Order: sequence, then C-alpha cells, then structure tokens
Amino acid sequence: MKYLGIDYGSKKVGFAQSDESGSFAFPLMIAANDDSLTTDTLEIIRAMDISFVVIGESLDQNGKPNKIAKEAKKFGDIVKEKSGKDVLYEKEWFTTSEARKQPGARNEVDDAAAALILQRYLDKINPKKFSEEEGEDDSD
Repeated sequence: MKYLGIDYGSKKVGFAQSDESGSFAFPLMIAANDDSLTTDTLEIIRAMDISFVVIGESLDQNGKPNKIAKEAKKFGDIVKEKSGKDVLYEKEWFTTSEARKQPGARNEVDDAAAALILQRYLDKINPKKFSEEEGEDDSD
C-alpha cells in the first residue's frame, strides 16, 4: 500500500510518498496552492496508485484547529470525495522547523515536512518489530 503525505500551506503544498510497503516516507515535490492543486493532487493519486492520503493537521498552541487546518480539512474532504481514497490526518508539530534542521536542507522544505508528517503516521501504524538480534527472545 502506498501513502501520499501532504503538508498543506496557504502558498505552497509539500508532497511525500511512501515506499510500496508503507514503511518509509520520501519527499516528492512542492506545488503552488493555486486553482490546479486539487486536479494535480488527484492526478498524483491516480498515477502513483496511492491507497491512502495523510494530511498534516495544524493546531494552535491550545490544540485547536487554526485557519490553515480548516483549509486543509476542506481540501482533504474534496480529495476524498473526488478520489474515493481515505484521507487521514496527522499532527504536524514543528515539521517545517524540523525539516530545515536536516542535513543538506534547502530553502524550500515543504516536501521534506510532508515526508516527516507521513513518516510519523507510518511509524504509528507499523508496530516496531523486535528480533532476537535486538534482544527479544520469544522462547519462553
């Protein structure tokens, strides 16, 4: 299953994709938040055979949805309706700041922020597996 991660912004939108197993997230692209955003997003979902879309949920300091979160939710509702794919939300606490601190960071990091959002979600749904090499022994 492939996932598409989205860091929704008022001017730019970052996109990330997962690997086929839905374990790892990778930056994909940055697009302008303009009239073609919905059409372009639907084309990405179709062309890449995306199973699920994960959008960053931006909250204020009180944990309440801020203006951009409301716009992102509206965008997510449209994507869900037009693509038929499940749209999920993951909190995006400081992902842009974190992306800027990464080695080799560029000026525009919206796609890297989308990858961080997506990776947080993937880490939550993919339980950590311990092997005998890591100290777990199932031979009780």
